[in-house]
Amino acid sequence: MARFLFWIALLGLASYLSNSLFRIEGMVALQLTYALLLAILLLTPRRQWPAYLITAFPMLLAVRALAIGSAAELTSPFALVSTTTSILAATAGAAILARDRDWVEGRSDQLKAWTTAGFVTVVALPLFCATIFAAVRIPPAGYSSAEYWFNVYSNVALAYLVLTPPVLRARPKQWRDLYRSGKLPEAIALIAGFGVFAALIFTQESVLPLFLILPPLIIILFRVGFIGLSVAMALLVPIAVLLTGAGQGPFYAIDNMHVAAGSQGAADVHHALLLCRVFLVLTFIVVVMIAALLHEREQLQRMAKADRDIYEMVARQSGDMAFVCDLEGRIVFISPVAARVLGFAEGALDDFDWRDHIHPEDLGTIDAALQRVRDGEEDVDYLFRAFDAGGNELWFENRARLSSATAKDGPRYVVGSTRDVTARVLREQQLEKMATVDVLTGLPNRRQLNEQSRLKWRLAARHSDFLTLHVIDIDFFKAYNDVYGHAKGDKCLREVGAAIRKVLKRPDDFCARYGGEEFVVLLPGTDAGGALKVGEDICASVRDLNIRHDASEYGIVSVSVGCATVRPAFADDDGSLFEAADAALYQAKRQGRNRVVASNLRSLIIEANLVELNKRRV
Repeated sequence: MARFLFWIALLGLASYLSNSLFRIEGMVALQLTYALLLAILLLTPRRQWPAYLITAFPMLLAVRALAIGSAAELTSPFALVSTTTSILAATAGAAILARDRDWVEGRSDQLKAWTTAGFVTVVALPLFCATIFAAVRIPPAGYSSAEYWFNVYSNVALAYLVLTPPVLRARPKQWRDLYRSGKLPEAIALIAGFGVFAALIFTQESVLPLFLILPPLIIILFRVGFIGLSVAMALLVPIAVLLTGAGQGPFYAIDNMHVAAGSQGAADVHHALLLCRVFLVLTFIVVVMIAALLHEREQLQRMAKADRDIYEMVARQSGDMAFVCDLEGRIVFISPVAARVLGFAEGALDDFDWRDHIHPEDLGTIDAALQRVRDGEEDVDYLFRAFDAGGNELWFENRARLSSATAKDGPRYVVGSTRDVTARVLREQQLEKMATVDVLTGLPNRRQLNEQSRLKWRLAARHSDFLTLHVIDIDFFKAYNDVYGHAKGDKCLREVGAAIRKVLKRPDDFCARYGGEEFVVLLPGTDAGGALKVGEDICASVRDLNIRHDASEYGIVSVSVGCATVRPAFADDDGSLFEAADAALYQAKRQGRNRVVASNLRSLIIEANLVELNKRRV
């Protein structure tokens, strides 16, 4: 909510500044609002877009009316159409650009990515907005329709260029990285100096100083990177627009020369602003192209060094799959043998996203290992599960380390090798099955349950004491797995097992996972009344977990409990106690689930005791 309110407030501020500070002679010279909206949508999950758009529409109309000082703007047809058009354009642009998450999140500043972004922000969106605006508004006095259209087009294009990239590239993480690299003071000094330099240029009437704009921008790019370049351009544009709109600078001088030559001069400020915006757009495009080309060259150099590291790793560990990923875990190279191991067709690894194939429970393990690598630990080893093309679960062992290919700001790539260890893990799992603990829940397993059942039966028979058994089943658990997936199902089993164990207070009370979604509880020295009480407590404890279960009639995860109590008269457990509790469980299910039902064992136990005594007499 705080993030939402922050962005909405910032959007309102941008709208107010655009319609007040940048409103020059009745026209907005720099419309920042919708470029900021585009950046906000790109930084926000799509499911949250409707909330931003629904809130932004009335808020922007109100801020526009406040800035202009006219309540009539709230219902002005042009205001309604222009606001709707601009919001739709920003949303469409966000939907297109959001497909390239690497560019949005700053992991890819290649020329191809910037070309796509440039086409959307400099061509497609401004064309759409300018065409709609020109169709619904009569041009101001002294303007032809074509002149007004081109003014709107250059305004929208410049706004997208000057505001969207800085918001995407100058986020807190990038500033922290700049601070950690020790370049933040240098960046502040360079950008501040460039702002003063730009102000000086746009107070001069000569055109020649304009050619001095490009060199300092390139210097900032080399020294600070895209973040510094974006912020510098974001500083340059308002300075240039405001000074030109105030009747200063080379573009105003050019327009005055045009008027002096005999042309009409009623709109000379806007003509000057048009020339200024075109110059700024072209400058930004040139600098970004240079920056993107330099980025690709640098990346190729690093990849060449990373390739040598790969060959070294493969030589040391023959037969393993080699890979290269960036510091965020994005695969940039993986050896072709991975396609064979995972069962993919040749070429399928070109767009490989390993997170789509990792077992959900092991994503945390991999993220933790990557963090250890980023921290400088050498040869980090870890196990994880992945799914092949057929959905089969495989086990892999990774060894990863930082590449020795470095830049001034530190390593950029992780190199490593992956080994298929499924056969080894399966052998270990077969041995593990012989243990007495259920791996998923941490409770005793069925093997230990059988041992404890025989032991507690004999103790109860020896001391002529009661023995109670509960059979517990999670209601509609198959439906829960179908709705929420097996990862959530496993979590549910663990939480239910813990809730059952929490009810048991005595050291001799025993709880085990019987199998699937069934649990069994053994309570020595507990009579029928106590059995019902414990069963009700178990039901309540599971309900208190409040685990959402839309496929259940109760809306949450619940359990059905069947219990049976007996005072054994012979030493060997014949299974009658479990059968009676199991029958009670099914009775609880037939009665509507989410309840405990006790079985009357009196007739069953008497009959069993008589049979046993007759055997002994014979």
